[in-house]
Order: sequence, then C-alpha cells, then structure tokens
Amino acid sequence: MPKDKGKTVPSAPGLKDVVIPGPDRPLIPRTRGYQTARDPGHTGRFWRPTSTAVKLYFTPLFRRWLRDGLPPSYKPNYGMEGMDTKIEDLVGNALQVNGPLVDFHLSKLGGDVASRLRRNYGTGLAEFEDTIPPTTFSYLMLLMKKYGAQVSVKNPGKSGMYGRVDVKVTDIRVLRNILHGARTDGRNYLVKLHYDRERTPSDETVSHYRGKSVVIANETRPFEMNYNSRKGQIKVQFYRQTYDRNGLAQNTMPGM
Repeated sequence: MPKDKGKTVPSAPGLKDVVIPGPDRPLIPRTRGYQTARDPGHTGRFWRPTSTAVKLYFTPLFRRWLRDGLPPSYKPNYGMEGMDTKIEDLVGNALQVNGPLVDFHLSKLGGDVASRLRRNYGTGLAEFEDTIPPTTFSYLMLLMKKYGAQVSVKNPGKSGMYGRVDVKVTDIRVLRNILHGARTDGRNYLVKLHYDRERTPSDETVSHYRGKSVVIANETRPFEMNYNSRKGQIKVQFYRQTYDRNGLAQNTMPGM
C-alpha cells in the first residue's frame, strides 16, 4: 500500500525566520542497553549545554510566541486577586508545563502549612519536609525573590544542581503572595479558624467560634525554607500563634 504523505504544518505565528543557535557541542543520545547504573557520561558536563540552550533560546522564543502569536482570549489571567502579573509571567507561568508545576508545588507547601494550624497544635514552632525537583525549584526561587523574600545560595556547583538554598520571609504580605490561594481553590493557607459544633434540641447544628491559629512572618520570627538541591528536599520552619475567641493571644512566645 502506498504510504500516506504527511501534511505540511504551517509555522506558528511569530516563529517565521527564526534561527535558534544550539549548545557549543552536539548532543549525541546514548543507549543504555542493559546498564542498570546511571550513565557516567550524563554528568553536569552533559546536561549543562542542554539546560543553557533551553533557558537562553527555546524558552524566551516560546514565551515570545505566546505573547505575540496567541489571541488574547487564549492567554491566562496572571493577575488574579492582587498577584503580580509580571512576576507570575516571568517565572514561567506562561508555559503550559512549567506554570502548573509552580502552582502545584506552592499549593502543596501551602497545604502543609495549613495542616500545622489545626486546633490540636498550640503556639510554637512548626516544621515539615517535602520534595521538589531542582529544575522546578529554580523557578520558585525566582518567584520568591521577586516578591521580596531573602534568597541566598550556598556552595553552588559543589552539592547538587546549585548547592543549598536558604529562603527567609520577614513580611506576611510577601508570604501571602507566595502561598496565594488563587493558585488553587482560593483558600487562605496562613489562617485557620476554629469552631465548636453544637446540636440543638431541634436537631440543628450550630457552630460557635472558638479562636484561630495564624502563621507569623516578621523580623523576629521569620518564615524559613532550607532547600537541598542534591536531595531535592525542602525543610520549612515557621512560628504559629493561637488566639482565643476574644482575640487574645495564647501562650505568646517572647519576641512575638
């Protein structure tokens, strides 16, 4: 039977007469065969040219195509509920793959924070650990820094993709933008209200407000994240303050 000729796909708007320079050496794929260990040829020297080409050439080109080539109705709304449009677009939320990953991991961190605000937790230090791929965390670093967090990289190139990263947030408004509820279902990850339920004689359930738990982020009690790019693990530490139904702080720690 004669082979079907493939259809010619026209180039997308904004991509005409574009030349994309590649890395400084050819990328030759290698077959693993029956090897079970990691290919020793795929070290940092192998991946660095590829990553550089994607960051410097392919990603800006694709963003330009999204900005200039797509109809306005196809473009997402980045500025939801006060979120900074330029920052959200800068970290790659215009990309169809990277954008959902950024929102997913930030929403997951927000959910872990909110779970430490349950009523059975009192005032004090809260901490947890999670895993985030280094390729994704690089975009999170950029977003956090642009919103106003203090980001410091230690031992770059010696341990993992970019060493160890320490993130410190000393302003609750900055933290609110980073863990914004608009990234998911709109919930507030930094405050949890507590209620008691009571059943009335008429078999109705009435809720009574009993207080709240909030996340603290200031100069004395910062919201801190420590990331290990070699293991892809992030450790989050923050201080939690509880209040009774009259708004009085309970078991207040010094400096809060």
